[in-house]
Amino acid sequence: MEGFFATGAFAAAALSASAVARTSAPPNEGIAQLYSYRLEDRAAFEAAYRAHLGWHARNGDPLVWYAWTVQTGPRRGLFIDATAGTGLAALDRRVKPAEDSADFRRTAAPHAEAVDVETWELWAEVSTATPLEDQRPSAIVDVFRLDVGPRDTAAFERAMTAVGRPGGRSGVRLSWYRRLRGGDGPAYFVMLARDDWAGLAAGRSFPALLKHAYGADDGEVDHVLGQVSRLSVEIWKYEPRLSLIPGRPLAP
Repeated sequence: MEGFFATGAFAAAALSASAVARTSAPPNEGIAQLYSYRLEDRAAFEAAYRAHLGWHARNGDPLVWYAWTVQTGPRRGLFIDATAGTGLAALDRRVKPAEDSADFRRTAAPHAEAVDVETWELWAEVSTATPLEDQRPSAIVDVFRLDVGPRDTAAFERAMTAVGRPGGRSGVRLSWYRRLRGGDGPAYFVMLARDDWAGLAAGRSFPALLKHAYGADDGEVDHVLGQVSRLSVEIWKYEPRLSLIPGRPLAP
């Protein structure tokens, strides 16, 4: 949530009018910023981080702050916090940023090693749900990350837009994001929101997920995946005690 990282200047395209209508989000409010940390002493970090969340609550921070622990893959154990459903201008108008930074350094920072910060934009046109923007996080998210070559992004987006047609959706909660900053080259991530293992019935593989969520056929799925240079997946567990949603008390 804090400031080992400068946000810098970001170039973001405005969401289309149709995307705004489907998500009820105003233009440029589909920004998610994710921070990741390795924890040196988890118990000490959690106590200190909750104290830092208290600073945000006392100072009336309007941003939502979610937290997850990565459960699978090479990044297993990583702590991730994020704000979502905000705008670039709102990131520039953070509440008392110098005090925020000082409080984080005093409380949580001694127990964690900063890894990365990434800025993403909601791809509303192909998302079937927006639980983070709606402040309704699920207990578990499967996070699929897709790397796409710079010359393949237009073809990939055309193929995925064709698959993500309205009316072909089955109630599976998928949120798509485009990477604006962080990492190497163009990338997308897809969050499957679920509350238990039974939620994997939405699709046990990414191709199966596309078929189930959108009613896509094999040829359409192959067209999408043909533009993808790398696909990886992680499971993230939501941490309600380490999250802060404006207007709600910190979970005990």
